[in-house]
Order: sequence, then C-alpha cells, then structure tokens
Amino acid sequence: MSKVYATIVCRQTWWLKYYLSGVLVMSRITGREPDMGRVFRWIERGIEVEVR
Repeated sequence: MSKVYATIVCRQTWWLKYYLSGVLVMSRITGREPDMGRVFRWIERGIEVEVR
C-alpha cells in the first residue's frame, strides 16, 4: 500500500489581527459580548487554508 502525504497550510490575512483586537477592545469598553456568529464569519474570511 502506498503512502499519501499532504501538507495543510493556513495563512491569515493582514487585517484579521486588527479586527480581532478591535472586537476585544470594544467588548472591554462596552462590557458586552460580541456577536460570535458575525465574528466567526469574519474569521472564516480571514483565514486561507491550502492543501498541498
């Protein structure tokens, strides 16, 4: 049986860390929880996954 090797490469876009920092700051300032559905949607847009 032959072996198959795959490499998974995950990259984040340049703006993702700034977006998450902004969400954290606004959450701390206002004392409210962020809308996690919306946050996860932006995280999915900001992470690029590639299989080689």
